[in-house]
Amino acid sequence: MNRASGTRRLALASNGRRLNELSARTIVDAIRERRLTAISVMEACLERIAIREPEVKAWSFLDVDAARQRARLADEYQASGLPLGPLHGLPVGVKDVFDTSNMPSEYGSESLRGRRPTEDADAVSLLHRAGAVVVGKTSTSEFGMYHPSPTHNPLDLSRSPGVSSAGSAAAVVDRMVPLALGTQHTASTTLPASFCGAFAFKPSFGFASMQGSNVLVPRMAHIGLLARSLDDLTLFAGAFDRSLADVEALRHPPRLGLVRGPGWDSVSPDARQALDRLVAGLPVAVVTVDLPSEFDMALEVVLGLLNAHLANRFGALPEQTFRSFCPPLQEGIVAGRSLSAERYLELEAMADRLSALAAALLCDHDALLTLSAPGEATRLEEGPGSGVMSMPWSLCGLPTVSLPLLRGMNDLPIGVQLVGRHGGDHELLGVAAWLTDVVTLDGKSSHEQI
Repeated sequence: MNRASGTRRLALASNGRRLNELSARTIVDAIRERRLTAISVMEACLERIAIREPEVKAWSFLDVDAARQRARLADEYQASGLPLGPLHGLPVGVKDVFDTSNMPSEYGSESLRGRRPTEDADAVSLLHRAGAVVVGKTSTSEFGMYHPSPTHNPLDLSRSPGVSSAGSAAAVVDRMVPLALGTQHTASTTLPASFCGAFAFKPSFGFASMQGSNVLVPRMAHIGLLARSLDDLTLFAGAFDRSLADVEALRHPPRLGLVRGPGWDSVSPDARQALDRLVAGLPVAVVTVDLPSEFDMALEVVLGLLNAHLANRFGALPEQTFRSFCPPLQEGIVAGRSLSAERYLELEAMADRLSALAAALLCDHDALLTLSAPGEATRLEEGPGSGVMSMPWSLCGLPTVSLPLLRGMNDLPIGVQLVGRHGGDHELLGVAAWLTDVVTLDGKSSHEQI
């Protein structure tokens, strides 16, 4: 079918919804069944980007003509009868901390302006093999630091979209693309998901190769996946691990433990109340879990390890380059320079201890439940927000899911964070599916019929 007729047929069948508004699962199935073309979906996404990008600023690089050409090639590939990947024809955004051989890869830094790698990051190569059509690079803060990126929150342009995967979260929530790739060392996927109202999955440490990406602290470097529904999140995850492509909700109530964590003092009253209401309304008893006292050290360990690695990576650069960095990066480098080898080894040992304690907590619970952020999206002038609610679990390498189930006092989203055992990604997504089934999400379905 040609592009125009394909668009009209789908619009009629889906009661006028535009193609860019459809779920990733719906789009993939329709393309595979030849009820929709990749180029028609791409045109709808590009139209949305053209309208909203001047305000949202979710992208650091776009080549519209190249995106169209890649979509056409996806349709030609399908017409040839060759086997299709799980994301065939689906427009996807990639955070600009992943190397891309056909696009700039600048990690949000002026110091890397114009950088063009010769090879794709492993995660990007996997997306290509899965048939995804990479639209462009999404905006990020400099080297993933806690510094504002150019992006605005699509739900309220006066609000922050969060930290470094903010462009990916904003692009998904604003329906510019159905899926986007992010990363997380501390909270770089979870916090933007909470602020913007996206579904997010940070898999277990080691789930996917981080080769060709901006790795700050090797033991905390995770991939991040962002979508508009849990169903789309599992489709996305399934491109990396086939066993995650179709996760069903648990058939029995999960054993949930409520944790507050070392950052709880910063949680806003409305966020606390919203979480309490959700827990009280669940058809299962949720046990309050007191974290071992060692977790009081978790934030210090995270920041200490981060600063040490920043000093090692950037500390010997020329003074002019150092002065060009954003303030949080400069401060981290300076702090890391004063960290002794003995102290670094102590921090590593404490990280190992916390990981063991966290694993023990999951022996008695299918998942731990907490907040994804201390509250609603901060105002732009207040900065990109705090990642304290996610830092301990990133440090321990545990899989987490952020679900936009709560609302704050300004009716903006606040994420519920579920934490699972290391390697238990499938089980954690099953708990997340159960929770989304029992909590009403405005009556919206994640999978349309077309």
